[in-house]
Amino acid sequence: MSNKFKPSTKVYKRKCQEIEILIFYRMILHRISRHLSPEEVSFLMGKPLDFMTKIETFRIKQISMHDVFVMNDVLAINNLDTMVHMGVKISSAEKRYELHMTKLADRVIYQLYKVDEEQDQRVTEFKLIDIRHDIDPYESSTADELEKITAFLEETIDAGYFNEEKQPDEVHKLCCEKLESYVRPKNLMKVLDDLLSLSGERKIVRKESPYGFAYVLAAHAESTEKK
Repeated sequence: MSNKFKPSTKVYKRKCQEIEILIFYRMILHRISRHLSPEEVSFLMGKPLDFMTKIETFRIKQISMHDVFVMNDVLAINNLDTMVHMGVKISSAEKRYELHMTKLADRVIYQLYKVDEEQDQRVTEFKLIDIRHDIDPYESSTADELEKITAFLEETIDAGYFNEEKQPDEVHKLCCEKLESYVRPKNLMKVLDDLLSLSGERKIVRKESPYGFAYVLAAHAESTEKK
């Protein structure tokens, strides 16, 4: 039996205005340039891990302004104007678009087409290439980073850092600053998940809210609820 990887393509369709596609393009471009997976962006935003995937596959078509600002912070977008091509004439008419997402052995290709129904043809709007985020080519360095994050977070718990609710992006920035190196969000996510499964004084919990989840020490969360 052959274990050779077989490429696959999924197609997602949407009808919308050109401005929405321009923002969509910039959003994916910024994510890829930051070397973040859709799951990592979702995590840093305090959202369910499939949140960004649903946006990128048109299952979520609109998000709140709060989520827009949080996403911009996570993707290091300092100015909303960078999300559109300023000075370019943009049509307000709704058009049909198709996103073809092709998964290869080592990469994922995003190719968006505008569908011309009258001429029955597709015009390429953009093509972006992302890495396969489910493949880890740096297993040894990943193990070392996981150990460093675990040790640091245990120290912060003992120091009372999680006595108050902390947003995922806030915890990530602290780890990068104190460990003096960039911490991959997926590794921080794994360590925090491990801390959620503890049963002792270092156990933390994930508190949900309409704006996203945060992490807090379990004992502190229980005492707050009783009040």
